[in-house]
Amino acid sequence: MNKTILVIDDNLTVCLMLKSWLVKKGFSVDTASHAEEAKEKVRESPYDMILSDIMMPDTDGFAFLKWVKKYDPDILVIMMTGFADIDSAVEAMKNGAVDYISKPIDPEKLFNKIDEAFLKLEISNRNNPAKNDYITPPDEDYKQLFRQLNNTAENNTHLLILGDRGTGKFSAVKYIYEKGINGSKPLVCLDANDIVSKKSNKSQIKEGELKLKEKFENAKGGLFYVREIDQLNNFLQDDLLKIITRQSRDEEFTQVILSSEKKPEDLQKILIPKLYNLIIEDCVILPSLKGRAQQIIFFATHFLRFANFTLNKEITEIDPVIQKQLVEYDWPGNIQELKNIIIKAALLTEESVIKADLIDDLFNYEKSKDESQKPIKGSIQSLRKEYYEKEKICQALELAKGNKTMAASILNIDRKTLYNKIKLYNVKV
Repeated sequence: MNKTILVIDDNLTVCLMLKSWLVKKGFSVDTASHAEEAKEKVRESPYDMILSDIMMPDTDGFAFLKWVKKYDPDILVIMMTGFADIDSAVEAMKNGAVDYISKPIDPEKLFNKIDEAFLKLEISNRNNPAKNDYITPPDEDYKQLFRQLNNTAENNTHLLILGDRGTGKFSAVKYIYEKGINGSKPLVCLDANDIVSKKSNKSQIKEGELKLKEKFENAKGGLFYVREIDQLNNFLQDDLLKIITRQSRDEEFTQVILSSEKKPEDLQKILIPKLYNLIIEDCVILPSLKGRAQQIIFFATHFLRFANFTLNKEITEIDPVIQKQLVEYDWPGNIQELKNIIIKAALLTEESVIKADLIDDLFNYEKSKDESQKPIKGSIQSLRKEYYEKEKICQALELAKGNKTMAASILNIDRKTLYNKIKLYNVKV
């Protein structure tokens, strides 16, 4: 994946020199000459790393470093300085920098430090037991599901994923992508609602066809995921059928995964027969959460570990009263709703136990939120999509207290997609 780096130095020559070096190494690079300009860029773009001078005209680099780690702790920061002394290095590391390099900068030394920083992050994520991966609860339905997902990943075949809201369709796609043979190639996602409605005119249909083909080309050799295929009109269904059937294993093959919340019998009435008959042959149905006591507690424990890690908490227990409510609740939002409740519980808990007195805050909040979504969900086609998405993003950011990693997890999107939508909808963070 192409990494993005922001270089901050009040010396334009240094900025251009570093940018030239880094671009040749395959990085996407932006530059800034002072802290305020850099902050504006950080607000707009999800940088993977920042190279920042310690000496700035409008503030010192340590103050900027503290701001970055508060605004988006996932950004790696390497500090640069013209005077190499151990005190500056120690101060930088105390404030959250991953490394330190002195000027004049040796390019090979810089590249090594950048590679080491990204490698350490990758190892940390891989070894973190609370990492928010697709996990396997002790249940035969889930074991069978994972056998199917593993088979799809190993054989690089197409797949249709069906499941109710919040059952983990996108998580299953990410699992296949990470386990599959195309991990170095792109994962491109397309929401059918984003390209065209079923009542579109000819020009809108043409635009939708171009968008579908463009997205598929962007995924060349990797994985192309189309969400909510039941929203595609017949013209786009036909285009999708051609995309799937005209591929050859002799060329750069692109795996296609489709998903829908519809049941097979309902989907059959919506899709054109050739497309339905083709994709229903390789289909998995994700289990709903309601009534699965053992699985509910398993997922709750996992999400608590994830919340502890992300929010720097040390919560060890969930009160039995809360556990009982977790088991008895209907879970219309399934795993995603359970995750949101556990995250909110962790945010509201300052001690080591999620206490029973939170029960009204947690479940009344989720019930009222679900009830408020019912008219929205029923009439989503009549609303402007951006209003709906903006509301969901604001809710997630509020729930996560501005933590973008957590907000992205709540929304089940990646951090870069969240940044893009914050910028698109002008969401104030």
